[in-house]
Amino acid sequence: MIEFISQQNKKNLILFVHGFCGGEATWKNGEARSFPELLSDDLEISGNYDIAHFSYFTKLLNLFAKAGKVSTFVKRIFGTSHGKLANNISIEEIGNLLRTEIRFKLQSYDNIIVVAHSMGGLVTKSAITKDIEEKTLPKIKLFISLAVPHQGAEAATFGKLISDNLQIEGLSPLNDFIHKINDKWLKTSLRPITKYFYGVHDSVVKKTSAVPIDKEKSDAISVDEDHTSITKPENSASTTVIAVKQIILDFEKNDPGISSLEIKQLEEETDFDDELFVLKLISAHIHNTTIREAKEAFLNAEYIRKIFSNSSDQKRLAELYTKIRKVYQNSYTKYIHDGIPNSGLLLADVHETILKEDKKFLDTFILFINAIHKQGMLHQLANSKDENIWWVKDGSIDSLRNLLTEGKSE
Repeated sequence: MIEFISQQNKKNLILFVHGFCGGEATWKNGEARSFPELLSDDLEISGNYDIAHFSYFTKLLNLFAKAGKVSTFVKRIFGTSHGKLANNISIEEIGNLLRTEIRFKLQSYDNIIVVAHSMGGLVTKSAITKDIEEKTLPKIKLFISLAVPHQGAEAATFGKLISDNLQIEGLSPLNDFIHKINDKWLKTSLRPITKYFYGVHDSVVKKTSAVPIDKEKSDAISVDEDHTSITKPENSASTTVIAVKQIILDFEKNDPGISSLEIKQLEEETDFDDELFVLKLISAHIHNTTIREAKEAFLNAEYIRKIFSNSSDQKRLAELYTKIRKVYQNSYTKYIHDGIPNSGLLLADVHETILKEDKKFLDTFILFINAIHKQGMLHQLANSKDENIWWVKDGSIDSLRNLLTEGKSE
């Protein structure tokens, strides 16, 4: 199902996904170089990306004899048929097949960019949302949507009159699958960056379906094409080719590194020395090595907060902060009750509990946050004057100020 156009063992892949009744011919304009080939010819792209396309069986079945002319019309709209399997299957199942190919055949790639046409975009969305549901780290980091019927396609409704094809049913406006996939898509903050192309002459997938109403204007790109020509550029000077290339290169420059959230290291030992959370640790006579670890955890938590900044992420983070605060409160109560002799043991107890509860009480739907980030979130809380998080009994800003003043006078 995966066929390579260019394979040079790069770490990144551009994957083309065709639509209903499509195949390799979807991307080819007569004898000219195909869309994938035009991208592979570009040195900036080929230097960093392998290129392939994902093919699956899709064609019209069980047509009434009197519908021959309609069949020809629909085939002309959606492209040339291409088959590998014996029967059509649902869009959701094709999405599962795509996930299987990515999991096993494409496992060596760190990042995948999908360029999908028409129904292929729904296949891609289905695969992405299923990954997120199952808390599998999605490899698809950029999704380029070419005339994808995100709200359904009118031709699909007409197609239901002449065929019981599962894929036509899945394309119908207001179909249950469309509702389900859009609901999942909108609710997750982990979906990839998505750019929506629509053809101004497209009579199959209108702009209202090709561009979801919740998207920013910068995410929508209009091109002087129809539903078929949008995937069949004449040459590398085609606006669609130039736009897709530029989007890929811009994404590469601005990628926040979500695919590999490596642990950040302090640049200087004095970093964060003036922050409140550090002053609280110093006043509690916490060992310097532990303070350094707290600084590093804080740094990584700050990095996470910058990346996951939209309203949906912030809601999930707020829930996690509440749980981390509860972990601290439980340890502090135990500290007071048992009379733990020093503040270092209290801090160690909180950190240890965070490690133990990382995949339990502190589990979060934000895939990339690990125990180190959560320990850092503890110190983010301690960094606020409004949070009553201290490493000594009856700690307060006034008592901290007095201690620091005494330390300076000595």
